[in-house]
Amino acid sequence: MVLYPIADQKNDTSPPVPIWNAVEESQKQVTPECWLVTQPAHANLAGELASALREDFFAPIDETVSRCIALHDAGWSMADAEQIHSLRSNPKLQPRSFVDASFEEALQAWTRSIETAEKFEPVGGYLVSSHFAQLSQRVDPQSKARFEAFRKQETVRRQCLRSMVQQDEKTLELLIDALQFCDVLSLYLCCGSTRSVEIGRQRKILVTRKGEEYKLQPSPFKGACQFSFSALRHPAPTGNKRHSGATFYLNL
Repeated sequence: MVLYPIADQKNDTSPPVPIWNAVEESQKQVTPECWLVTQPAHANLAGELASALREDFFAPIDETVSRCIALHDAGWSMADAEQIHSLRSNPKLQPRSFVDASFEEALQAWTRSIETAEKFEPVGGYLVSSHFAQLSQRVDPQSKARFEAFRKQETVRRQCLRSMVQQDEKTLELLIDALQFCDVLSLYLCCGSTRSVEIGRQRKILVTRKGEEYKLQPSPFKGACQFSFSALRHPAPTGNKRHSGATFYLNL
């Protein structure tokens, strides 16, 4: 679950920080109310972002690849559904962000996500497997070694999938970079942070926010775009179910 704290949204004028720092900061923020964004909803936004990218930023992204990116967190759906049920049953419970997931929870969700993308298309399994294998290298050093078996398992999977994937090695690497770019940008957008951030490894992009308007310099998109994602309010308003959910529209 991605948490979007409900608080006074004032434009932050502090210097830009790495984008992940802003995401993590928002997920650690404790507020009486927040919006709940499911991982599949966040991943769907990532897929929409990918479909709008300029070809020269990474590599050409067709409908198949953008759909694979949209499925990259599908494995969290069951855990998110269970948490929403618990929160609706007991509004006093504190929501848990994806950053607080246990090793076992993350491993199960990652594996299910890879399997879902693989069933859709072999290149999906290859890209999502590579994404989580790399992500596992950046976790808490105390847990890093625990993911070793997972990485070995995924290396074997990708070796089996490679003959079914048409893209060459260079293109695959660029598509993995695109997935990771869209993943963290989507997380930033879904967490409601007002911090200015920097994103990108080869080419740095500055992201600033004013209200629901975002500015990316330089822009990685083909043109001005509007994106959206859905969220549930926690605690749910009593007596008015119409206000328990919302769709956020973002202009980039």
